[in-house]
Amino acid sequence: GELVHAEPQQLLRGPQGRLVLTAAMPRVRGFSVIELMIALAIVAITMSLAVASYRGHVLRAHRAEAAHALLAAAAEQEKFHLAHGRYGERLDGVAGSEPPALPVASSTPHGRYRLAVEFADAAGYLIVARPAESHADPLCARFSFDESGRREARDREGRDSTARCW
Repeated sequence: GELVHAEPQQLLRGPQGRLVLTAAMPRVRGFSVIELMIALAIVAITMSLAVASYRGHVLRAHRAEAAHALLAAAAEQEKFHLAHGRYGERLDGVAGSEPPALPVASSTPHGRYRLAVEFADAAGYLIVARPAESHADPLCARFSFDESGRREARDREGRDSTARCW
């Protein structure tokens, strides 16, 4: 009689049409070590690119915070100039303070940058923003804005990085 079921062997027809039992290849399920290593390498490369991209976006957001704070301080300088005939020399002012100061905080809302008035008189001013931590952003270590609207940025070594930072 014919065999109905055979494992791990298979039934095949031989050269003369007879049924022949042969050893079947065992079914292997899962992944080989090489396949796992390739998958891990792909994940590692993708993660390194994603982390670098994320870091770039975070730095740009921090730079935007510094730029926004400088522009807000510049607007307050113009108001101060209209009221007092000169630009303000100090930040962190409150109503009625003597001598009068700009009602602008000396740090950005999240505390990442410190603002300061480096120069102010009746004709002009220069406001700067520096990272609160010296290692925060080596490419944009100093932002500045003056009465003429000139924006400038410098890296940690003092080189011009205005185009990148503003």
